[in-house]
Amino acid sequence: MNPQVAGLGQCSLDILGQVGCYPELDQKAELNSLLVQGGGPVATALVTLARLGVSVRMIGAVGDDDFGLKIRQGLLTEKVDCTHLVQVPGASSQVAFIAVDADGHRNIFWHRGTAQLAVPKTFQAENFESVRILHLDGLHLESAIAAARLAQEQKVITVLDAGTFRSGMEALLPLIDHLVVSEKFACQFIKRDDPEAALKCLSVYGARAVTVTLGTAGSVSLSADGFVFRQTAFRVKVVDTTGCGDVFHGGYIYGLLQNWPLPKTVRFATACAAFKTRALGGRTAIPTLTEVEGFLKDYEEC
Repeated sequence: MNPQVAGLGQCSLDILGQVGCYPELDQKAELNSLLVQGGGPVATALVTLARLGVSVRMIGAVGDDDFGLKIRQGLLTEKVDCTHLVQVPGASSQVAFIAVDADGHRNIFWHRGTAQLAVPKTFQAENFESVRILHLDGLHLESAIAAARLAQEQKVITVLDAGTFRSGMEALLPLIDHLVVSEKFACQFIKRDDPEAALKCLSVYGARAVTVTLGTAGSVSLSADGFVFRQTAFRVKVVDTTGCGDVFHGGYIYGLLQNWPLPKTVRFATACAAFKTRALGGRTAIPTLTEVEGFLKDYEEC
């Protein structure tokens, strides 16, 4: 099936452990449970879309190590097209260890790996023959910029998941149609804690819409016509917040594919992220479309 959404960016192997409470320095703590599964912002957003019934393709790089094999297999199991997921000989893959406490909060320790996506001299127009949306996270920055430029030429919508502000990202921002950033990125970008001010500063780059995700406080968004609105988070029993932002992006992109208005798109994305928190791991509890629709219906009837 030809992909509707292509994603270029991070894919990781996550090793997650649940602990009752974090130990002091030089102490031990027994894990209540342990899970190994794929992760990464773009990769998990694509898995979300696949579960919602959208055809997707991953563009990225992993090593030819065991981690890389597990990353690829995890994506293939989720029906993500990995034709353009390069396995680099002799390179190591991105891996993360994630410690999750009893309240669902987590600390992430990660290694970038050495696998790099080579910058193509040109992206071919055929790469976007069926693609309606290109999703990026800015990790492979030069490739992301090249792909975003071609996407603009081909009238393909671009979405950026900006979790951490990295050097050089200013060159990518003008090429993005929908900018969805973390509260951390917003603070780093304007050098103060003011999400609404960050919306206005980021909108200068020309995005059709800008959203800042705020964790348990929900999100705040700015549409192209200057309308600012807040979306509250849904109340659920939280087991693990790992991957919430990634899943939010997947739900957001689904809304774009349906041509929904921005408030409906953000509400749907928020529901997807809330649903995900109910189990350990960034992908374990990612919902199907039927599950999200049922969740929203039940929530509205409460």
